[in-house]
Amino acid sequence: MDSETNIKEKIKGTNEDFIQKELRPFLKIPSYTLNSDGIITAINYIKSYISDFSENLEEFQGEINPVIMAEIKGNSSSKILIYMMYDTQPINKRNDWIEDPFGAKIRMLPSPLNRWGKCIIARGSYNSKSPLISFLNIIKLLKRENQLPISLLLLFDGEEEMGSPTLLKLLEENKELFQQCKDAYYPAFKQDLDGRAVLKLGYKGIISLKIKVQTINLEVHSSYANVIPNPIQYLIEFLEKIYSKNKFIIGSLAQDYKLSKEEKELINALSNKKMIQKIKQKAGIQHVSIETPEEFLYAYLFKPTFNISTLKGGYLKEGIKNSVPNSALSKIDIRFAHNISPHRIYKEIDEQAKKFSKNLHIKIKIKKRLGYGPSRVKSNSIIVKSLLQTFKQLHVEPEIWPLSAAASPLSKIQNELGIHYITGGLGVGGNAHAANEFIQLKSIIYARLAYYHFLNNYSRLLIKSSKFLNNI
Repeated sequence: MDSETNIKEKIKGTNEDFIQKELRPFLKIPSYTLNSDGIITAINYIKSYISDFSENLEEFQGEINPVIMAEIKGNSSSKILIYMMYDTQPINKRNDWIEDPFGAKIRMLPSPLNRWGKCIIARGSYNSKSPLISFLNIIKLLKRENQLPISLLLLFDGEEEMGSPTLLKLLEENKELFQQCKDAYYPAFKQDLDGRAVLKLGYKGIISLKIKVQTINLEVHSSYANVIPNPIQYLIEFLEKIYSKNKFIIGSLAQDYKLSKEEKELINALSNKKMIQKIKQKAGIQHVSIETPEEFLYAYLFKPTFNISTLKGGYLKEGIKNSVPNSALSKIDIRFAHNISPHRIYKEIDEQAKKFSKNLHIKIKIKKRLGYGPSRVKSNSIIVKSLLQTFKQLHVEPEIWPLSAAASPLSKIQNELGIHYITGGLGVGGNAHAANEFIQLKSIIYARLAYYHFLNNYSRLLIKSSKFLNNI
């Protein structure tokens, strides 16, 4: 029996023990971001798990929760950065869960998801504690067999669900920690509900702002409405200086995004009515405003979004109070594929605010809550090729997207460190951030096998590339 066959047999033979003794206990830890007891328990679980095979374990104090970093020596000194998150969303609407969110119960889901057979139901099962512990399990197994083909730098984030502020600061201020890393990989369960391996070659950027309009007046009776400024009205007018009639007014986002040749080809390959139905089904959307597949995908992936998540001012309690408010507040977020910085967008909006408020006797305060740029990875990069080879070896059809409609703080890994970053893997799951988050039980074995193949494929392709460059 060759070493590869031996390793694959051991992965298969230990799968049930892994689920019962390692995965389910980890999923039972309530490590949602603001639960300090659960976070500490999760950190201790991870540290204990990797203690026998890791080196140079460091803990970086976070704004709320720490970032943990550890090195793993492989049979090659070449190193890849592995990003993982141990925090989860909190539990809202507990009554919507069919099982204890931290019970990690194995059972069938209600129709139509019952077609997936038995699943583990738990907060964090899909996003992203199952991928974390599954990947660590493969590292542990390979280290015991002296078969880990490449060195790893493990990065555990405990603030992903709040935008990863500590990680972003670490990437900006401590670049030297990551100098030896060739690429960055985020292990995930990324098969869709049809079984295809979804691989997205980038993320949108995002900027999130809090905009407050104030006057120097106190709240007064509404009989004075004609002679004093109303900040709610001015706030609405100002927002229309940013975005109006489904178009951005500010210069950086006013021009349509121009697709590359590869992006056009990938959109054409994805464009069909079934794709729209899949997106609607996954998001729980009943109606969309665009029905043509190509136009829908362009708008969904590449057109910048303008979202007002909060708009409030004045009297918000029960009853009636006829008064003119003296402040109004809005929270907005903008997601964009354009190759621009969030700072440029912020600067344009801030300049617009100064111009708008100049002669109105109001103050507009704009606070940036969150911001990072978009990211891309080339389809012919080593890290993408490694994943595609992995899917082929396990007889899983890939579905390649030019971009994710979501934004990710991990784009900072690429932008700050100058290395490729991608999320990918096998395994079926769903309901991230919602009730009854789950992973399909029988897909866990394929997720673990995929991580093993990925590490081998990546190492081989990296060595091959290095030899090619040395011979030029």
